[in-house]
Amino acid sequence: MFVSYSPSMHRVLVVGSGIQGLSKAIKHHLLGHQVVILEKREQIGGRGSGDSIQGFSLENGPHFLLKNGPLYKLIKKVGGIKPMYRPLLPQKIQIAGVGKLLPMDSPSALLQYKKGLDKVREDAAIFVSSWGLDLPLRKKALFKQGLLVPRTGWSGLIGRIASAIDEAGIPIQTNCVVEEVIEGGVRLRDGRKVVADSVFMCTGPISERKASTIDLVLSSKPLLGLHGVIENETAIFDLAAINNARMQEGSHLSCISFNGGVSHLENFLDKRAAGWRDHVLAIKRNKAITITDNGGLSDARI
Repeated sequence: MFVSYSPSMHRVLVVGSGIQGLSKAIKHHLLGHQVVILEKREQIGGRGSGDSIQGFSLENGPHFLLKNGPLYKLIKKVGGIKPMYRPLLPQKIQIAGVGKLLPMDSPSALLQYKKGLDKVREDAAIFVSSWGLDLPLRKKALFKQGLLVPRTGWSGLIGRIASAIDEAGIPIQTNCVVEEVIEGGVRLRDGRKVVADSVFMCTGPISERKASTIDLVLSSKPLLGLHGVIENETAIFDLAAINNARMQEGSHLSCISFNGGVSHLENFLDKRAAGWRDHVLAIKRNKAITITDNGGLSDARI
Protein backbone atom coordinates (compact mmCIF):
# COMPACT_ATOMS: atom_id res chain seq x y z
CA MET A 1 0.00 0.00 0.00
CA PHE A 2 1.33 3.47 -0.98
CA VAL A 3 -0.04 6.82 0.12
CA SER A 4 1.49 10.08 -1.18
CA TYR A 5 0.71 13.60 -0.02
CA SER A 6 3.41 15.55 -1.81
CA PRO A 7 4.80 15.29 -5.34
CA SER A 8 8.28 16.16 -4.00
CA MET A 9 8.29 13.07 -1.74
CA HIS A 10 10.95 14.50 0.59
CA ARG A 11 9.94 12.67 3.78
CA VAL A 12 9.29 8.97 3.22
CA LEU A 13 7.86 6.74 5.93
CA VAL A 14 8.17 2.97 5.52
CA VAL A 15 5.98 0.87 7.81
CA GLY A 16 7.38 -2.65 8.25
CA SER A 17 10.98 -3.87 8.31
CA GLY A 18 10.68 -7.17 6.48
CA ILE A 19 12.39 -7.73 3.17
CA GLN A 20 9.99 -5.47 1.29
CA GLY A 21 10.21 -2.65 3.83
CA LEU A 22 14.01 -2.66 4.08
CA SER A 23 14.32 -2.79 0.29
CA LYS A 24 11.85 0.06 -0.11
CA ALA A 25 13.77 2.17 2.41
CA ILE A 26 17.11 1.68 0.63
CA LYS A 27 15.55 2.46 -2.75
CA HIS A 28 14.14 5.79 -1.60
CA HIS A 29 17.30 6.71 0.27
CA LEU A 30 19.25 6.20 -2.96
CA LEU A 31 16.74 8.53 -4.65
CA GLY A 32 17.77 11.23 -2.18
CA HIS A 33 14.77 11.17 0.14
CA GLN A 34 14.65 11.32 3.93
CA VAL A 35 13.49 7.91 5.10
CA VAL A 36 12.23 6.59 8.44
CA ILE A 37 11.27 2.95 9.11
CA LEU A 38 8.65 1.93 11.68
CA GLU A 39 8.51 -1.67 12.92
CA LYS A 40 5.92 -3.04 15.33
CA ARG A 41 8.19 -5.78 16.67
CA GLU A 42 11.45 -5.66 18.61
CA GLN A 43 13.44 -7.35 15.82
CA ILE A 44 13.69 -6.34 12.18
CA GLY A 45 13.80 -8.68 9.20
CA GLY A 46 10.47 -10.53 9.39
CA ARG A 47 10.69 -14.17 8.22
CA GLY A 48 14.07 -13.31 6.75
CA SER A 49 15.62 -13.02 10.21
CA GLY A 50 17.50 -15.87 11.86
CA ASP A 51 18.77 -17.10 15.21
CA SER A 52 22.20 -18.27 16.29
CA ILE A 53 21.82 -21.69 17.91
CA GLN A 54 24.90 -23.63 19.05
CA GLY A 55 26.99 -21.40 16.80
CA PHE A 56 24.91 -22.07 13.68
CA SER A 57 22.62 -19.58 11.94
CA LEU A 58 19.14 -21.10 11.64
CA GLU A 59 16.33 -19.38 9.77
CA ASN A 60 12.57 -19.79 9.38
CA GLY A 61 12.17 -22.28 6.59
CA PRO A 62 13.69 -22.31 3.11
CA HIS A 63 14.13 -19.22 0.93
CA PHE A 64 15.31 -19.15 -2.68
CA LEU A 65 16.46 -15.85 -4.17
CA LEU A 66 15.27 -15.00 -7.69
CA LYS A 67 18.29 -14.29 -9.88
CA ASN A 68 18.09 -10.79 -11.39
CA GLY A 69 14.95 -10.08 -9.36
CA PRO A 70 14.48 -6.79 -7.48
CA LEU A 71 16.13 -7.99 -4.26
CA TYR A 72 19.05 -9.57 -6.13
CA LYS A 73 19.70 -6.27 -7.94
CA LEU A 74 19.37 -4.26 -4.74
CA ILE A 75 21.95 -6.41 -2.95
CA LYS A 76 24.37 -5.84 -5.82
CA LYS A 77 23.73 -2.11 -5.59
CA VAL A 78 24.42 -1.76 -1.86
CA GLY A 79 27.96 -3.03 -2.44
CA GLY A 80 30.29 -4.96 -0.18
CA ILE A 81 31.67 -8.42 -0.86
CA LYS A 82 29.70 -10.17 -3.59
CA PRO A 83 27.55 -12.96 -2.11
CA MET A 84 28.38 -16.50 -3.24
CA TYR A 85 25.24 -18.04 -4.75
CA ARG A 86 24.50 -21.54 -5.98
CA PRO A 87 21.32 -22.64 -7.80
CA LEU A 88 18.64 -25.08 -6.70
CA LEU A 89 18.64 -27.83 -9.35
CA PRO A 90 15.33 -29.55 -10.21
CA GLN A 91 17.17 -32.67 -11.41
CA LYS A 92 18.39 -33.06 -7.82
CA ILE A 93 14.94 -32.76 -6.23
CA GLN A 94 13.20 -36.07 -5.52
CA ILE A 95 9.40 -36.32 -5.62
CA ALA A 96 8.61 -39.12 -3.18
CA GLY A 97 7.23 -42.16 -4.98
CA VAL A 98 7.62 -40.54 -8.42
CA GLY A 99 11.20 -39.66 -9.29
CA LYS A 100 13.19 -36.53 -9.97
CA LEU A 101 11.34 -33.25 -10.51
CA LEU A 102 13.29 -32.88 -13.77
CA PRO A 103 13.71 -36.53 -14.83
CA MET A 104 16.89 -36.28 -16.89
CA ASP A 105 17.43 -40.02 -16.34
CA SER A 106 14.07 -40.90 -17.93
CA PRO A 107 13.57 -39.58 -21.50
CA SER A 108 9.94 -40.72 -21.64
CA ALA A 109 9.04 -39.02 -18.34
CA LEU A 110 10.92 -35.90 -19.41
CA LEU A 111 8.99 -35.79 -22.68
CA GLN A 112 5.67 -36.16 -20.86
CA TYR A 113 6.56 -33.28 -18.56
CA LYS A 114 7.68 -31.01 -21.40
CA LYS A 115 4.40 -31.72 -23.20
CA GLY A 116 2.51 -30.56 -20.11
CA LEU A 117 1.08 -34.03 -19.47
CA ASP A 118 2.59 -34.62 -16.02
CA LYS A 119 0.41 -32.87 -13.43
CA VAL A 120 2.35 -34.30 -10.49
CA ARG A 121 5.60 -32.70 -11.65
CA GLU A 122 3.81 -29.51 -12.65
CA ASP A 123 2.30 -29.17 -9.18
CA ALA A 124 5.67 -29.98 -7.62
CA ALA A 125 7.37 -27.26 -9.67
CA ILE A 126 4.79 -24.69 -8.54
CA PHE A 127 5.22 -25.79 -4.93
CA VAL A 128 9.03 -25.68 -4.94
CA SER A 129 9.29 -22.37 -6.78
CA SER A 130 6.58 -20.41 -4.96
CA TRP A 131 5.04 -22.59 -2.23
CA GLY A 132 1.98 -23.21 -4.35
CA LEU A 133 1.24 -19.54 -5.05
CA ASP A 134 1.91 -20.12 -8.79
CA LEU A 135 4.33 -17.34 -9.73
CA PRO A 136 5.30 -18.09 -13.36
CA LEU A 137 8.53 -16.07 -13.28
CA ARG A 138 9.84 -18.09 -10.35
CA LYS A 139 8.76 -21.42 -11.85
CA LYS A 140 10.59 -20.57 -15.07
CA ALA A 141 13.67 -19.56 -13.06
CA LEU A 142 13.70 -22.95 -11.29
CA PHE A 143 14.49 -24.65 -14.61
CA LYS A 144 17.09 -22.06 -15.64
CA GLN A 145 19.24 -22.19 -12.48
CA GLY A 146 17.64 -18.96 -11.37
CA LEU A 147 16.55 -19.79 -7.79
CA LEU A 148 19.58 -19.29 -5.60
CA VAL A 149 20.89 -20.15 -2.14
CA PRO A 150 23.46 -17.67 -0.75
CA ARG A 151 26.45 -18.89 1.23
CA THR A 152 25.56 -16.56 4.09
CA GLY A 153 21.94 -17.70 4.18
CA TRP A 154 18.88 -15.51 3.79
CA SER A 155 19.54 -13.78 7.10
CA GLY A 156 22.95 -12.82 5.71
CA LEU A 157 21.27 -10.96 2.86
CA ILE A 158 18.96 -9.22 5.32
CA GLY A 159 22.02 -8.32 7.39
CA ARG A 160 23.67 -6.80 4.33
CA ILE A 161 20.66 -4.57 3.69
CA ALA A 162 20.39 -3.70 7.39
CA SER A 163 24.08 -2.70 7.41
CA ALA A 164 23.52 -0.47 4.39
CA ILE A 165 20.58 1.15 6.18
CA ASP A 166 22.70 1.70 9.27
CA GLU A 167 25.57 3.21 7.24
CA ALA A 168 23.09 5.49 5.47
CA GLY A 169 21.79 6.71 8.81
CA ILE A 170 18.20 5.65 8.11
CA PRO A 171 16.45 5.52 11.51
CA ILE A 172 14.49 2.40 12.46
CA GLN A 173 11.99 2.78 15.28
CA THR A 174 10.89 -0.57 16.73
CA ASN A 175 7.87 -1.32 18.91
CA CYS A 176 5.84 1.21 16.90
CA VAL A 177 2.36 -0.01 16.02
CA VAL A 178 0.66 2.05 13.31
CA GLU A 179 -3.02 2.48 14.09
CA GLU A 180 -4.00 4.31 10.91
CA VAL A 181 -2.69 6.25 7.94
CA ILE A 182 -3.81 9.87 8.14
CA GLU A 183 -3.29 12.92 6.00
CA GLY A 184 0.34 13.94 6.34
CA GLY A 185 1.60 10.73 7.95
CA VAL A 186 0.43 8.05 10.37
CA ARG A 187 -0.98 7.81 13.88
CA LEU A 188 0.54 5.27 16.26
CA ARG A 189 -1.36 3.19 18.77
CA ASP A 190 0.10 5.25 21.62
CA GLY A 191 -1.41 8.40 20.10
CA ARG A 192 1.72 9.88 18.56
CA LYS A 193 1.68 11.20 15.00
CA VAL A 194 4.59 10.60 12.63
CA VAL A 195 4.73 13.16 9.84
CA ALA A 196 5.58 12.17 6.26
CA ASP A 197 5.01 13.29 2.69
CA SER A 198 4.70 9.67 1.53
CA VAL A 199 3.81 6.49 3.41
CA PHE A 200 4.60 2.95 2.25
CA MET A 201 2.74 0.21 4.12
CA CYS A 202 4.97 -2.85 3.82
CA THR A 203 3.09 -5.01 6.29
CA GLY A 204 0.14 -6.59 4.50
CA PRO A 205 0.64 -9.47 2.08
CA ILE A 206 -0.99 -9.75 -1.30
CA SER A 207 -1.58 -13.41 -0.40
CA GLU A 208 -0.43 -15.65 2.40
CA ARG A 209 -0.25 -19.24 3.57
CA LYS A 210 0.44 -20.78 6.97
CA ALA A 211 3.26 -23.29 7.33
CA SER A 212 5.31 -25.18 9.88
CA THR A 213 9.10 -25.23 9.55
CA ILE A 214 12.12 -26.99 10.99
CA ASP A 215 15.68 -25.85 10.35
CA LEU A 216 18.50 -28.05 11.57
CA VAL A 217 22.19 -28.75 11.19
CA LEU A 218 23.34 -32.38 11.14
CA SER A 219 26.73 -34.05 11.34
CA SER A 220 25.50 -36.53 8.69
CA LYS A 221 24.23 -36.29 5.09
CA PRO A 222 20.99 -38.29 5.01
CA LEU A 223 19.80 -36.86 1.67
CA LEU A 224 22.95 -38.24 0.02
CA GLY A 225 23.61 -35.20 -2.16
CA LEU A 226 20.02 -34.49 -3.17
CA HIS A 227 19.00 -30.84 -3.08
CA GLY A 228 15.56 -31.71 -1.79
CA VAL A 229 12.81 -34.27 -1.23
CA ILE A 230 9.14 -33.34 -1.53
CA GLU A 231 5.82 -35.07 -0.99
CA ASN A 232 2.59 -33.19 -1.63
CA GLU A 233 3.11 -29.90 0.24
CA THR A 234 5.92 -31.03 2.53
CA ALA A 235 9.59 -30.61 1.67
CA ILE A 236 13.13 -31.03 2.97
CA PHE A 237 15.96 -29.07 1.36
CA ASP A 238 19.67 -29.50 2.10
CA LEU A 239 21.06 -25.98 1.81
CA ALA A 240 24.62 -27.30 2.27
CA ALA A 241 24.18 -29.64 -0.71
CA ILE A 242 22.86 -26.75 -2.82
CA ASN A 243 25.66 -24.40 -1.74
CA ASN A 244 28.55 -26.38 -0.27
CA ALA A 245 30.28 -23.16 0.76
CA ARG A 246 27.82 -23.03 3.68
CA MET A 247 29.47 -26.04 5.33
CA GLN A 248 31.83 -28.73 4.12
CA GLU A 249 30.78 -31.52 6.48
CA GLY A 250 27.27 -32.55 7.38
CA SER A 251 23.93 -31.09 6.29
CA HIS A 252 21.93 -27.91 6.78
CA LEU A 253 18.33 -29.01 6.33
CA SER A 254 15.48 -26.55 5.92
CA CYS A 255 12.03 -28.14 6.05
CA ILE A 256 8.53 -26.80 5.41
CA SER A 257 5.02 -28.22 5.45
CA PHE A 258 1.64 -26.71 4.60
CA ASN A 259 -0.43 -29.79 5.37
CA GLY A 260 0.84 -30.78 8.81
CA GLY A 261 2.54 -29.41 11.90
CA VAL A 262 6.01 -29.88 13.36
CA SER A 263 5.28 -33.51 14.30
CA HIS A 264 4.32 -34.21 10.68
CA LEU A 265 7.62 -32.69 9.54
CA GLU A 266 9.57 -34.79 12.03
CA ASN A 267 7.81 -37.92 10.77
CA PHE A 268 8.69 -36.91 7.21
CA LEU A 269 12.31 -36.50 8.27
CA ASP A 270 12.19 -39.99 9.81
CA LYS A 271 11.04 -41.38 6.44
CA ARG A 272 13.26 -39.37 4.10
CA ALA A 273 16.31 -38.46 6.22
CA ALA A 274 16.78 -41.66 8.19
CA GLY A 275 18.87 -41.38 11.36
CA TRP A 276 18.69 -37.61 11.55
CA ARG A 277 17.77 -37.62 15.26
CA ASP A 278 21.19 -39.09 16.16
CA HIS A 279 23.15 -36.36 14.38
CA VAL A 280 21.50 -33.07 15.39
CA LEU A 281 23.95 -30.25 16.10
CA ALA A 282 21.33 -27.47 16.21
CA ILE A 283 17.59 -27.27 15.55
CA LYS A 284 14.87 -24.63 15.34
CA ARG A 285 11.15 -25.37 15.09
CA ASN A 286 8.28 -23.06 14.07
CA LYS A 287 4.80 -24.42 14.73
CA ALA A 288 3.13 -21.81 12.52
CA ILE A 289 4.57 -19.03 10.41
CA THR A 290 3.05 -16.92 7.65
CA ILE A 291 4.44 -17.25 4.13
CA THR A 292 3.54 -14.08 2.26
CA ASP A 293 3.63 -12.99 -1.37
CA ASN A 294 4.40 -9.29 -1.55
CA GLY A 295 4.53 -9.23 -5.34
CA GLY A 296 7.15 -11.91 -5.98
CA LEU A 297 7.25 -13.99 -2.80
CA SER A 298 10.54 -13.39 -0.99
CA ASP A 299 12.02 -11.11 -3.62
CA ALA A 300 10.53 -7.82 -2.49
CA ARG A 301 8.49 -5.68 -4.82
CA ILE A 302 10.36 -2.38 -4.50
